[in-house]
Amino acid sequence: MSDGVLAVPRRPRGIGLGLGVSRIEWGLDAAAALAIVVEVAREISTGSWVTLPVAVLAAASVAARRRLPVVAAAAALLVSGLALLTPAGAVPLWVAAEVCLFSLALRRPRHIAVWFGAAHAALLYVGAVIAFRTAPLDPVALILPVWTAAVVAAGLFLRTNDDYVRALEAHSRSSAAFRDSEVRHRVDEERLRIARDLHDSVAHTVSAAAIHAGAAERHLTGDPERARTALRQVRASVRTVVDELQDILVVLRSPGDGAEDEQGAVPGLEGMTALVEAMRTTGMRVDFRASLPGSLDRSVGVAAYRILQESLTNARKHGTDPVRASVTHDDRTLSIEVANPVLRPAREDEGGFGLIGMRERAASVHGTLRVDADPHRFIVRAELPLHTHATEGPQ
Repeated sequence: MSDGVLAVPRRPRGIGLGLGVSRIEWGLDAAAALAIVVEVAREISTGSWVTLPVAVLAAASVAARRRLPVVAAAAALLVSGLALLTPAGAVPLWVAAEVCLFSLALRRPRHIAVWFGAAHAALLYVGAVIAFRTAPLDPVALILPVWTAAVVAAGLFLRTNDDYVRALEAHSRSSAAFRDSEVRHRVDEERLRIARDLHDSVAHTVSAAAIHAGAAERHLTGDPERARTALRQVRASVRTVVDELQDILVVLRSPGDGAEDEQGAVPGLEGMTALVEAMRTTGMRVDFRASLPGSLDRSVGVAAYRILQESLTNARKHGTDPVRASVTHDDRTLSIEVANPVLRPAREDEGGFGLIGMRERAASVHGTLRVDADPHRFIVRAELPLHTHATEGPQ
């Protein structure tokens, strides 16, 4: 049983019908066998052997009715016809014939069962009228076709009920499989979101700390004051990492999908200026211009912040300065662009998981992200809607 999903047991292989129907059939087998034995015993006691071949045919029909129901039903018609020709009518053999009709109704299409049932009822009615010399509406003549119709109807009813139960089981299995798939999908989404958060927040801050640590090492003997400043930056970066990890842990421990907690834990556009200043403290020259809209969805602000953060981190790792970054907007769209020179021809796939994460960030708010790389520059451009609800539609 998966989380929150009740698994429906599969029907054992080799069992074509429900357990209740199978028990009924075993009971009918016993009744048919008893009827055949009674008829054979009666024939032996009277010294007549006329119905023994018919009894053998009836026994063979009952034995074959599960594997060959149509053949068994056809043989049952023959058994009924021959039984009418016997001196006593061989009524017990009709029981075996009716059992074969019941089995046919359970295992073959309904129109076949109805056809055989009608033929059997007509044969019994005509045979009873002729053999017993009864009036056409005599109860003796009518009881046999009515009984046959009841047997076929009972088989069809149980067949319909069994089909209904099977359909319910199939629907339950399908629903359980769908729920399992949905759970796996949500788990994968959550895993991806955690990985993206770790990459966006922690990796960026740790990278900045590494740069400050390198600066402290270079100035440790020649310029102790600059070394102390760099070490203070390292300490601040480490504290930031701890705070961000704690925020992520809070999101993981909170109920729900974590989307709202995530947006509350990460600064949006209001933190972009502070982000650029933090990058400048590492020695990077950044030309940053921003024009922010008065109304913006929080999720879009978070995505914009993360895209700018990752773009600046990539520029510091793989490019040179000065870096030109801008955030602009019109009535419907927020645009982020970060461009930096490169020392060698840049490739779009050099960003590792960073570019993948930025594309996922843009897509999460129904935006787009494009990367342009040439021998001299690497440019990231993102277009995000100001309000995600305006672009949401059937998924």
